[in-house]
Amino acid sequence: MSNRRGFVKFVTLRELRLQTPRVLRKVSRGEKVIITNRGKPQAALVRLTEDDIDDVVLTHPSLLQEIDAARREYKAKGGVSLEEARRKLKRR
Repeated sequence: MSNRRGFVKFVTLRELRLQTPRVLRKVSRGEKVIITNRGKPQAALVRLTEDDIDDVVLTHPSLLQEIDAARREYKAKGGVSLEEARRKLKRR
């Protein structure tokens, strides 16, 4: 995990796969993490508080409906096994 530009951590997609708990601990401590793939930024991970989540839901009211729909679908159809998720990630 490299540390560039001060408080922002840059993590490769491979590092994220291999060290997910470690990366999430850093995020939970307030560090911002940029996920890179082939040297290009792809996503950012930041800590969310309950207030942050409330703000997102208030700003995007349809999000709560989407979350509820996803939960219902999960209960009805089940989820994806860890092995299947890994296979899908490797295909990308």
